[in-house]
Amino acid sequence: MDDLETRVIDLIAEVLVDVNKENIQMSSKIVEDLGAESLDIYDMIALLEDEFGLEIADEDVEKIQTVQDVADFIKQHQKAS
Repeated sequence: MDDLETRVIDLIAEVLVDVNKENIQMSSKIVEDLGAESLDIYDMIALLEDEFGLEIADEDVEKIQTVQDVADFIKQHQKAS
């Protein structure tokens, strides 16, 4: 696991306080496996935007299903900027 993936997991764990960080895998589905609700997702997006200096559009949020999707999105958009 690289540094970016570790940071993503740390941020998700910060929002989803009921989820043990050790249980968050890159393949974990944010809603189905981790139990995130819509408010959690918006908190998570706000943290990710602040942490990585990105702006994540609503249509992009809908495409993000897993922790890996989050990391891939960040990698893709950091290179673009």
